[in-house]
Amino acid sequence: MSFSNLADQVFGQTGNETGFDGRVLDTYVGYSTDDEIRSGGAGGGVITALLYDLLKHGDVTGCVVTRMCPEKPWLAEPFIATTREDLVRSQGSRYTVVPLNRILRLIRTQPGPVAVAALPCHIHGLRQAMAHDPEIKNKLYGIVGLFCGGALEVNVVPELLSTKGIRKEEIADFQFRGGEWPGRMRAVLKSGEIRDLHYSNYKDGAYNYFIGLYMPGRCQLCIDGSGEFSDLSVSDAWTRDESGEYKFKGQSRIITRTQKGLSMLADAIRRKSIIATNLHNDTQYRTHKNQTRRKGLNAPLRVARYHASGKSSPVYDRQTPPASSRDRWVERGVSSLLWLGRYKCFRYPLIKFLTSRSAIPLITLRVWLKRRKYQRG
Repeated sequence: MSFSNLADQVFGQTGNETGFDGRVLDTYVGYSTDDEIRSGGAGGGVITALLYDLLKHGDVTGCVVTRMCPEKPWLAEPFIATTREDLVRSQGSRYTVVPLNRILRLIRTQPGPVAVAALPCHIHGLRQAMAHDPEIKNKLYGIVGLFCGGALEVNVVPELLSTKGIRKEEIADFQFRGGEWPGRMRAVLKSGEIRDLHYSNYKDGAYNYFIGLYMPGRCQLCIDGSGEFSDLSVSDAWTRDESGEYKFKGQSRIITRTQKGLSMLADAIRRKSIIATNLHNDTQYRTHKNQTRRKGLNAPLRVARYHASGKSSPVYDRQTPPASSRDRWVERGVSSLLWLGRYKCFRYPLIKFLTSRSAIPLITLRVWLKRRKYQRG
């Protein structure tokens, strides 16, 4: 895959950066000024606030977002939101595979420009479509990228429900990050009951387990974890202070990449839809260490190993980053776990244990060790 061609298409000749974050014009942390949108978002409601700002001021006529299918709430789907209510219903993270290509036909029929919130792989496809289809190019007003450590196979929700004795037909909705930030996986039953499906939060528990067992094969070979070819990218702001507490709780990190992205964010701030603080020159701001390793090192090493052994894998026009022997052994260990995750007889009992009360001491120890590390500096 030609990342250089994509970079030239999006940024011109000045944007072919290869670090994990990609091209960065400015870095912010921020949150929505709308209390309902802020509380409903995974990290301050920034994406929804940004899209609604474009929609209510007439910059776009619709926004491509995702939701859990109303008829099959264990699956995710894309749709075009045209009202505030649509956007509010789309809030929250969807970590399962989403077939965003379905929306291309609807974009063509949309009466005016649209904004898109999408994962890195979706953005690659959208940028390619824009290069070959003038109608798509003219309709896309701006692309908001989401950081991504890897999606989860569509069987993750039914299997997690099964570990708790819940049939998928019993649920009205599934939330990957429901409740208080940073959220947790939970099911909303048709009876109205809300069932938490594990005993930790999204960050310190569930996602880290699931991504090692349910990551699709193509995600394992993707080297873009930051939405490099978006106009601006949004992620959680995981930075901790010296006591090990989250420094920007309930806020999102915002990376602007193009003049369009800068303009979209500046307009939202000026029109009081978003409150944001510029951190571009804050040398202490650090985040996404695990994701940087997963996508910035493990994935390129895996691709190179596949090439060397003759296995089918993408061809990127980027050099494999320098790696130690330890780095290579870590990648092989992670790949072995991902390979084992293909088999239900292995992953199902492991997930059943890790999301049970029996795993609480393990999770508590993990959280304590992490905080201790930050307290040491």
